[in-house]
Amino acid sequence: MASLPADGPTMIHDIPVANGAVRIEIAGEGLPLVLLHGWSLDRGVWQAQLHALAARFQVIAVDRRGFGGSTAPPGLAQEDGDLLAILDRLGLARAVIVGMSQGGRVALHFAMAHPDRVIGIVLHGAPLDGFLPAPRGEDCIPITSYAALVRGGRIDRMKALWRTHPLMRVEDPAARRIVDRLLAAYQARDLTAPAAPPLAPLAGELDAIHAPALVLTGEQDTPWRRLVGDALAYGLANARRATIGGGHLCNLTDAGAYNAVLAGFVDRIRRAA
Repeated sequence: MASLPADGPTMIHDIPVANGAVRIEIAGEGLPLVLLHGWSLDRGVWQAQLHALAARFQVIAVDRRGFGGSTAPPGLAQEDGDLLAILDRLGLARAVIVGMSQGGRVALHFAMAHPDRVIGIVLHGAPLDGFLPAPRGEDCIPITSYAALVRGGRIDRMKALWRTHPLMRVEDPAARRIVDRLLAAYQARDLTAPAAPPLAPLAGELDAIHAPALVLTGEQDTPWRRLVGDALAYGLANARRATIGGGHLCNLTDAGAYNAVLAGFVDRIRRAA
């Protein structure tokens, strides 16, 4: 397991997975939390969580395949295997899986497929495969148009359009700088990869997931994301619902409240264990 130096009290490792490696950053000790970022981002979106929560937990921020420093090619269907590889390589029997946005889809599917490896799940602004009504208007992400721009050599135009999307809007200047830096590093490897089959719909099977769940959205997140959050909290067998200030990227704009809600949820799991 190759290691690289990192700023602050963290370690960076490259974990071998199918067709490459995924990069992780680890801080702290104790009950493990695995943090999965959303689309077009990387593990850098979790820096406020990585450092603040490391005093109480082992925090593992992941560059999902196709993003950040990971060399494994993009593929949502392969991310179950990546999570298993991370847990196995670190010698972790189970973990709390925290999924932001697209990462929430990964967390849900992992909890369904591998309940014995999940202590709990946190779904932050997550979509739900198979959920109706489908997003419309500004809730939609025009992936096909973005992919056409990237394939046409206009990745800067694609990033400029995506930067103004409601899911990417942040008012706080410090948060804006973080989002700008993350988006500048995005290589759009997933937009140029061969089309992959869709993930299986889970909307009708949520009650099969019994792990404790926290469903979290920002108060100013988009209407569809808040609607899906309510549906997840209703449909999951053992879920809590929470909202904090801010929009889709509320972990950046209200990190203190986000960290407190997340830590409180994990502490409840730890006390019940």
